[in-house]
Amino acid sequence: MKQLTNISVLAIIFIIATLQSCTKIGSMLQYDIPLQSGSVTITIPPTSQTSGSVTGSGNNTINIDSVIKANTAGLLGVNNITSVKLTSASMVLQNANSTNNFQNFKSCTTSFTSNSDATPYQINVTNNPDIYASTLALPVDSTQELKSYLNGTQFSYSAGGQLRTATSESLTCTITFTFNIHVQG
Repeated sequence: MKQLTNISVLAIIFIIATLQSCTKIGSMLQYDIPLQSGSVTITIPPTSQTSGSVTGSGNNTINIDSVIKANTAGLLGVNNITSVKLTSASMVLQNANSTNNFQNFKSCTTSFTSNSDATPYQINVTNNPDIYASTLALPVDSTQELKSYLNGTQFSYSAGGQLRTATSESLTCTITFTFNIHVQG
């Protein structure tokens, strides 16, 4: 009987130690999750004005919490985000032609906001080359912390710039931002 009591006490100690270890392991979980914002297509209207700037805008919805849970087997969520860094950004003109493309722009700008951070995060190309281009890779500051934006679910985007030469057609521009989300339990 005494041996059975000793086994029961040992079993309880083992269970408590295992539960404490699980809690410690859960708090050590870390994931780096790549997230593409989704391709947002906007329309930049045609204009003959080359002294000002021209822009278009668009919106999308991303449930960041669901993305994180899907990548961590439901263990972590948006509240576990410790860092968000931008890894790439691009703009692609879907209807570029020889007279309406990125060559028309002497500078290009794209930005985004979210319902958790309304301050526009902006990327600029100040000296856009005077050559035909339908795709523009944007310079990325991979040290900038963007966590405050990804606490939201509604995202707004804009793209445009200052024209070098007039455009005669609306430009259909797809913007893509890719992030690395670091989460930790």
